[in-house]
Amino acid sequence: MFNPAQLKGLADEWMQSLSEKGLPGQAFSEEMKMMAKAHFQQWLVQANLVTREEFDVQAELLDRTQQRLGNLEQQLAELQGQLQPEAETKD
Repeated sequence: MFNPAQLKGLADEWMQSLSEKGLPGQAFSEEMKMMAKAHFQQWLVQANLVTREEFDVQAELLDRTQQRLGNLEQQLAELQGQLQPEAETKD
């Protein structure tokens, strides 16, 4: 999740880009800017976003888990293959 400093930074960048582009951001009073920042920060929190670093960590974890699952499936197939001939000889 984003920490408060990251949220403030994103909100500041958003407001700065509005002002630089000559959009209604230039006419915003300080109170309106603060309200817009607060709403933007609230939206980011509610959007439940993660940072790129957190995403990369989770993607790596998923890759390792999938590899381990593949290995376990292969081991299971080998064990099942060993058990089938034994079961056939007992019959």
